[in-house]
Amino acid sequence: CFLLFFLTATSTSWVQAILNLHLLSSWAYRRLPPRDPPSGALVDGVLSQAVKELIKESKKSLEERENACVDPTLAIPMIRKGCTPSGEGADSKRRAETVPEEANYEVVPVEAYGLAMLRGMGWKPGEGIGRIFNQVVKPRVNSLRPKGLGLGANLTEAQDLTPTGPSRMPRPDEQGKDKEDQPQGLVPGGAVMVLSGPHRGFYGKVEGLDPDNVRAMVRLAVGSQMVTVSEYCLRPVSQQEFDKKALDLRQQNRTASLRKTLRNQELHIQQDNSERKRKHLPDRQNGPAAKIEKAAPRSQHWLHRDLRVRFVDKMYKGGQYYNTKMIIEDVLSPDTCVCQTDEGRVLEGLREDMLETLVPKAEGDRVMVVLGPQAGRVGHLLSRDRARSQALVQLPRENQVVELHYDAVCQYTGPSDTDED
Repeated sequence: CFLLFFLTATSTSWVQAILNLHLLSSWAYRRLPPRDPPSGALVDGVLSQAVKELIKESKKSLEERENACVDPTLAIPMIRKGCTPSGEGADSKRRAETVPEEANYEVVPVEAYGLAMLRGMGWKPGEGIGRIFNQVVKPRVNSLRPKGLGLGANLTEAQDLTPTGPSRMPRPDEQGKDKEDQPQGLVPGGAVMVLSGPHRGFYGKVEGLDPDNVRAMVRLAVGSQMVTVSEYCLRPVSQQEFDKKALDLRQQNRTASLRKTLRNQELHIQQDNSERKRKHLPDRQNGPAAKIEKAAPRSQHWLHRDLRVRFVDKMYKGGQYYNTKMIIEDVLSPDTCVCQTDEGRVLEGLREDMLETLVPKAEGDRVMVVLGPQAGRVGHLLSRDRARSQALVQLPRENQVVELHYDAVCQYTGPSDTDED
């Protein structure tokens, strides 16, 4: 009990002493004078000292930069002092003394870009690419074909068109002769001959050239017709050859036209005579003889509707339709018909001697027999022999195969049931 009382008394006095000390310290703190805040002069001094240090460091770095070699790409262009401002905002803006030039990428070829990319990927000239088979492979460079020349065309023919001049300079007295003897080439005003196409064998003068399409405008000597022909179908000729051959061709055409007119007149006279004789024949004539007599004039003509024919008259309308293909639309008389071209032009009053039969190229096309005992029958083309001008035709109705000449068969475009009528 004594111990418990002692501890209680002691602890009470200890707590009381601590409380008294705390009160004394708080009273003493209130009795002390208040501290003054830091003066403004001290703050200004510190700031000014910091500014001075910064200025000193910047000057030091500028001096080091001026003394050292500086990369020009990092240089900042300065403002020109003596420039004359102009335009809007001239009072507030100044032009730069050195303006960086814009890169002209059009000057750099595409090959340079590609080589730069390859070098960036590790390529070096003369070294192969790859890890295992690192060998240099020479690229294949294909030679460019002439413009407008197809894949199936012959390059030698195109090379022949290039004019070859004389090896030496001609003398003054030979210049006039050489100009006439040597072809001028494919130039406006030059004489040429058509090698292929519907106007094959014709001579003419070059009126103009179309380099984009590799074609030439040629005025033909016969008929003065303007045609457009590929440059690879023309052969330059000399003026002497042009004058001679063109004149001969004109005379041949005139002679042929005269022969055709005389032949037509003779045919008309023969037809008139046969019709007169037929009118005066007695009615008691037997049947077979009459049939033979009626078939005689009919066998001379082969015109029929829906036949695809070729126009062969060079003098008709200046040779405009020479060697063109057309279809017989109507037969006005045994030797006169109306034809329509593939372009839709209708030609009336064409004579039989202006046309020739046309044999199709594809096997299996329909053809009509126009001459012989099977005239008027429609069949199918099995084959043709260009060397002998013979065609093998199958006639479905007769169930037979016949071999006919090109003049006795013609391409047929009519209805399929014509042979059954």
